[in-house]
Amino acid sequence: MTQVKRGARPVVVTRKMQPLSFLKVMLVAAGVVGMACFAFSGEKLAGVSIPGIRQRSSTGGVTTQRGMLGVEGEEAADESDGAAESVVSGEKNINGAATVDQFSDGGRQYTLHLKNLTDGKSGDVVIRTRPDWSPLGVDHFHKLMDDEFYNDAKFFRVVTNFVVQFGIAADPAKNQKTVIKDDPVKKTNARGTLTYATSGPNTRTTQMFINTNTKGNAFLDKQGFSPIGEVTSGMEHVDAIYAGYKEKPKQGAINRQGNTYLDKNFPLMSYIETAEQTPIVVDQNATEP
Repeated sequence: MTQVKRGARPVVVTRKMQPLSFLKVMLVAAGVVGMACFAFSGEKLAGVSIPGIRQRSSTGGVTTQRGMLGVEGEEAADESDGAAESVVSGEKNINGAATVDQFSDGGRQYTLHLKNLTDGKSGDVVIRTRPDWSPLGVDHFHKLMDDEFYNDAKFFRVVTNFVVQFGIAADPAKNQKTVIKDDPVKKTNARGTLTYATSGPNTRTTQMFINTNTKGNAFLDKQGFSPIGEVTSGMEHVDAIYAGYKEKPKQGAINRQGNTYLDKNFPLMSYIETAEQTPIVVDQNATEP
């Protein structure tokens, strides 16, 4: 057999050369077959990575990497780091969203920082006011909060599984006599609702109570007690308000002497260190606020 190269002299293959040429052909063929078998065996060459399967997420269009079954789970996790970071960034954007001062119904959010709870603990209670339940009561409460009236106010009446009551000023000089009319009862006195204490019809001023009865205090509805808001978080701290003194403190003495009387005679009494309006985070996917 003669091989011809362009621009070269013809070469004649002799009988002695033929076995050698045949051997080369066989070696080349064996090499090709070996490489083909290795490629289909599913094994990876050292330093060579089999590409992961790309799949577009149905939510948000984020492209993630999923490794081939049972082979590239760890490598796929490394490749998906970029997608994970974009999700974290999205959460940061949500946490940094704009805030508003009130809900769409005109209600506000307040945080009561409670101190001297059972065993000396502290805790925050978040309250949402509801103008649609009690418009006159809510408006008056907002004014009291703006004046920081409830700072250092103590829970002078605590009846287990009924109510915790507060709302006499720590400083007698801050006590006020503004009286507001009653609102019609539109919401039952369920556990966690905030309601004015009264001495009769149309006598609401500053004293408040939080309903703690696990079954609610529906019987108060018929007596004209109209809730103005509700605890949205921290009810466990309301339940931890010190109840040892029950109804022993005298309200007349508190009105005249304020916390001077309470500190001297009831040192374990729980109280509101500060009460402040807190911003409401806007949820873009909800109808509120």
